[in-house]
Amino acid sequence: MRNIIKLLRVGSAILFASTIVGCSSNDDDPVSIAEKIKIEEAKLSAFPLFGIPSTKVDIIDPEIVDNKEVKYGEINITVPSTTVLDNISALITSEELNLSKFSISPSNDVKLSYVEGKTNVYTIRNIIGGKEELLHYNVSITKEPIEVSETLKITSFTFEKSKNPSLPNDIEISRIVEGIGVDRIYLFVPAGTDFTNLIPTITYDGTKIYYYQDSSQRPGSTNNEYPAQGKSIDFKYPKSFILEVKDRNNEEFKTTSVIVDVVNPLIVETTSVIIPDTKEGSTEVYMIAKWINQGNHMLVYGKADAQENQDPDLGTNAIRVTRSLPSVGLVPGESADVKAGIASASFPRGTYKTTAVFYPRFRYNEEVDDLLEPARLNITAKIIE
Repeated sequence: MRNIIKLLRVGSAILFASTIVGCSSNDDDPVSIAEKIKIEEAKLSAFPLFGIPSTKVDIIDPEIVDNKEVKYGEINITVPSTTVLDNISALITSEELNLSKFSISPSNDVKLSYVEGKTNVYTIRNIIGGKEELLHYNVSITKEPIEVSETLKITSFTFEKSKNPSLPNDIEISRIVEGIGVDRIYLFVPAGTDFTNLIPTITYDGTKIYYYQDSSQRPGSTNNEYPAQGKSIDFKYPKSFILEVKDRNNEEFKTTSVIVDVVNPLIVETTSVIIPDTKEGSTEVYMIAKWINQGNHMLVYGKADAQENQDPDLGTNAIRVTRSLPSVGLVPGESADVKAGIASASFPRGTYKTTAVFYPRFRYNEEVDDLLEPARLNITAKIIE
């Protein structure tokens, strides 16, 4: 009986020892948990934030070689410009990660700061065994740029000498006139400039700029984009040059008409004339000269013509001067009469002198009257017996 008990004890010891050896063999297995699973399955499909909408999420997966991570992944989340980049937590669910196999830390209840470009590392582990770290993601958050409203205005318009070698220097805007429907900008080039071949350099506050040269064209209908490097434009009358700056959504636009001319569009063919002698009591009127439109737009009457340097100075005009004008205006290159006479019935015999001053105006553009130079004509007349 005692021998039987001893055998039982020895058998139990052998069984216990074999169990210990078997367990030890499993614990020392060199194959890690990561090698028993496909860590590709631990990749994130998205990265939502708690309570914060994202406008864009860029995910670069970790690099994996032989079922091992060799390089961290990258996640950049773009959020609205008004977002506060502090106390932000993730909202990872089973939609983004298989939570039956893997866990992620920091967890959803941890709030982190992303202020000043800070990056936080998220780690994905296996939820069984030793919870070995499998994959990592560097997570950063970027605000959308603050959307600045576009004024749709022309900010500069220049004829650069480098692009227009016939000009003596760069020509810039002399005046901008803002209107309800159309703005107008004015540039003045030297008299004699070839208006048919000028290359403007244009900057603007908008997304794209278009142009057309037919003033009858419906606003907003052009698809001719003005190139950034510039383009040779024919500004010669009667052609127009109209710009449209459009917004980023291609929904709104602002129209600007460009007027290119000279500051002295009105000239007289001579600087001085002598009226034929006039007898006392007569009322003769003479065509004494031609005034000419040397500019690039139609001229009409503007500020009333005047006289200066009268000799003798009688407080009234002894010599009467008038300009004729076609009914619609004087087109570029054409001329019209200047007439003058002396009121011999109202003034005594003698010699009279004056300087007639003629003020130009571009038709429908009286806003720049003060920028235009007047023309002058010296006149001498004599009343005889």
